[in-house]
Amino acid sequence: MDRKIKMGVGIGGPSIIMIFVVLCLTTLSALSLMTANADWKLSNKAADAVTDYYSADNEAEEILSATDASLSAGHPPEADTFIIPVSATQNLVMKLRSDGAQYTVLYRKLVLKTQWDYEQYQIEFDDTITK
Repeated sequence: MDRKIKMGVGIGGPSIIMIFVVLCLTTLSALSLMTANADWKLSNKAADAVTDYYSADNEAEEILSATDASLSAGHPPEADTFIIPVSATQNLVMKLRSDGAQYTVLYRKLVLKTQWDYEQYQIEFDDTITK
């Protein structure tokens, strides 16, 4: 009875480990790709928002220049409040006060176009204790 006993590593163990490593690397690469895509979209939205704001700010400066020119010519300004659209949800509101030949900017701020309706989402809470 010549039986040879072979001791060695079979092909099953390393194959399972290799499949596990490949699955882990594939999952990591897919998550990395999705994160990079989300960051790209967010960067584009932020760049668009900044561009829209500064174009509205430029328009506000042009209004101030025109107001300054009309006050220098002796004409009163045509309005004291200016609403400049920034995006679909925001306006740049600028309020002026003129004192003779000079003007003062009271405020210039971003304002939402619509107000939040708090009553729509109000939940009534019953705080009575029952036994």
